[in-house]
Amino acid sequence: MTSAEHVLIISPETEHHEKINASAKKHGMDTLWCRRFEEARTFLTKLRPRAVFCSDKLPDGDFRKVIATADPIPVVVLSRFAEWEHYLTALRAGACDYIASPLDSEETDRILRAVTSNRRENIPLENPELQTRAAVAG
Repeated sequence: MTSAEHVLIISPETEHHEKINASAKKHGMDTLWCRRFEEARTFLTKLRPRAVFCSDKLPDGDFRKVIATADPIPVVVLSRFAEWEHYLTALRAGACDYIASPLDSEETDRILRAVTSNRRENIPLENPELQTRAAVAG
């Protein structure tokens, strides 16, 4: 299996792994799951997964470390907060998108398709109203 067929999930939460894994399987991809940043570092640097889904807070850091290490691999931030400021913070740090928990299967599928399509111009948002709000807020 090539690295282009992997999605890396970095999250201490089992639910994140289960939902993203189900979406990845639908798209013919396997997942790698790590609970800590240090566990994921090797996958990020050597395997080069197609996309990364990362919790905003990790036992040994946060999503910013992941984004810096993963570049240019797209990183989607997973958070317990469905707040506009958290979303903008993740985008400003370099995330390609943001999902608030509990993860919604349709939204996870949409984002997975977008981040693995090699068309970053469609990321982070497909909703024009939210793109306008992001431009005004940013």
